[in-house]
Parts: sequence; structure tokens; C-alpha cells
Amino acid sequence: MPKPTKICYIIPEYNKDVQGHFYHHYELLKELSKKLDIFLIAETGNKKEKAEIKNIHIQKFKFLPLRIIESLILILKARKRGYNIFYTHYSYIGAINAAIVSKLFKGTSYYWNCAMNWLFRQKTGKRIGYILSLKWSDYLVTGSKKMKEEYASHYKLKKEKIKILPNWINLERFEPSSKKEITNKILFIHWLSKRKGADMIIPIIIKLKDLIDDFQITVIGEGPYKNSLEQEIKEKNLEKYIKIIGGVPNKEISEYYDQNDILIMPSMEEGFPRVLLEAMAKQIPYVAFNVGAVNEISPGPARKLLVKPGDIDKFAYNIETILTNKELYKEFKKSEKEQVKKYDIKKVAEKFIRKIK
Repeated sequence: MPKPTKICYIIPEYNKDVQGHFYHHYELLKELSKKLDIFLIAETGNKKEKAEIKNIHIQKFKFLPLRIIESLILILKARKRGYNIFYTHYSYIGAINAAIVSKLFKGTSYYWNCAMNWLFRQKTGKRIGYILSLKWSDYLVTGSKKMKEEYASHYKLKKEKIKILPNWINLERFEPSSKKEITNKILFIHWLSKRKGADMIIPIIIKLKDLIDDFQITVIGEGPYKNSLEQEIKEKNLEKYIKIIGGVPNKEISEYYDQNDILIMPSMEEGFPRVLLEAMAKQIPYVAFNVGAVNEISPGPARKLLVKPGDIDKFAYNIETILTNKELYKEFKKSEKEQVKKYDIKKVAEKFIRKIK
């Protein structure tokens, strides 16, 4: 029986109580470990947590120079143990070190990213690290055809050096609920920043008040815009229309979809948003700005209701349309059920193995 392929998988954080999308990686790693021999490197995390895969090295970096050195040491350790495939998610320090080790000691480095960073000015250090990750890695891995074209165009990358691998969803964890009655409950789950549309929430509420008599938006997430959002709510006396929950571990997020009728994602920048996969799996209709790969991954009814970035009037109107049109609501849910099957974690794990080997 042939030995399983060895891969060194590098992520920024290993913490099963994480609020963001990294929790999906733990599920993928568990699935991949059935067929791959995985050496996991996490830059930060809870060292007491037990891994569900064969090897794990969790190192908490405190200072930037030390972080670079410790990252390099762990990657060299992986290479010494026979791991010659390096797959880095987001971390530019991990990606740069993996690229260097791969070039010096006959390995292959993959760097995953799916952010529209060309739209926003990064700090100089981060921008340099990001560009080097893109240029030095043997392959960039991104989520969709559109994002591949964008990366090739903005960063002058050769298309043959860009691989496409979609994000994934554990359909068992996001089993749809039996909720039938529409109660005009709206959900926002994301990092609270202008980049992710947190500043659009209040304008959407103000417009929606003219269209729907009774509704409430539940906001889940932390971020730099949280204090501003809370202040805006008080200044405009909108407490009745919005509730801020704060951060919630992703492993517990499924139940919040059950309590709501529709998801909103007014992000000005997205790559391959996992919240839309979660919404599709839960069969919760959504309204989103048409950015990144959103159109590409959405089912037919959703595509018709995507909104040009920044168009608050249309955004609010489409929310009202979905909530008040029962036939459209049913059609939306049905199309989500079929569309999300493409991103089932088991299918994507098989694609991962074929792409990375």
C-alpha cells in the first residue's frame, strides 16, 4: 500500500473557539487527514488543544523578527521530515519562508489568497510581504475564475501559475432548520469594518424603514467599526431595529441562521465569502453587493438580486422584495440547496488532493 502524500499546511491561527472562518479549516484538515499525511504549522493558537490530525506544531509568535525565524525553523523541520509540499493560507510570513525553503530544498509552495487587496491601501510592510508571497510562491491558489483573472491582471502573474480551489462548507454542520414563518429577521455576520460594509448597516436600516413596518437586524462580529456603529444607533434612535451580539465562535454560528430569514452582505470587498456558503447551506436567502466571486458562486435567483456596490436604495428594496414575495423566497431556498452541493467539504477535499499533489 503506497504511503500517503505528505503536505505541510500553514495557517495563521489554531483555535477552535475562533470567531472567523478559520474554523472551516479544522474541518477540512480532518477530512484531508483521511488521505494525506499532514504537518500543521499555526502561527498563533491554543497550545492545549488536541489535534485531530497526525502532526501539529503550534507556535505563538510575540515579536516580528522572532516570528519570522520561528516560522522558518518549523518549515525547515517539516522539510527535514520529508514534507516537500507547502500550502499556506493567508500568512505572508509563512508563504515567504515556505517559498524560500522550497527553492533551496526541492519543494513546491502554494499560497492561498482570495482578497481584493488592490482596492485598499495596505501598510507598507504588509504590502511588501503580500507581493513577495504572490511572486515567490510556486503557485497562487484562489477561489474562482474571476479572482484568477483579477490576480493575473493586477499583479502581472502568469495564469498557469494560478490554481483555482473553491471554499467549502460542512453541510452536516449547517443542516437547514424547519423554520417556515417569515418574521422579517435579518442577519449580518462579518468583521465590522468599512471594507466589509459595517458602515452600510445604518443607511440600509433607514431606507428599509420606508419599505417594511417591522423588522430587526442582528449583527454578529467584532471589528474597528463596532464603536462607531453603536454610536450611530444611539444618535439616530434605531435601537428597535438592530441588535449587536458581538463575536460568536464559528462552531456555534449555525443556530443564528435558524433564527433569521435573510442574510445581508454589503461588503465593498470580498473574494469567496464563506458567509454566503453558510447561508446557502442553511437555505437562507441573501442580498449582497456584486463584488469578487459573489456572482460566480451564487445561484440564479440570487444573481438577479445582487446589487452594485454602494447602492443602498436597491439593496434595501431587494431585501423587501425577498421578504414579501413568498414564491421568490421558496425559489431562492430551492436554488441554494442545489448550488451549495458543489462546495460540499468532501468534494472540495478531493479537489484539493488532485490540485496540490
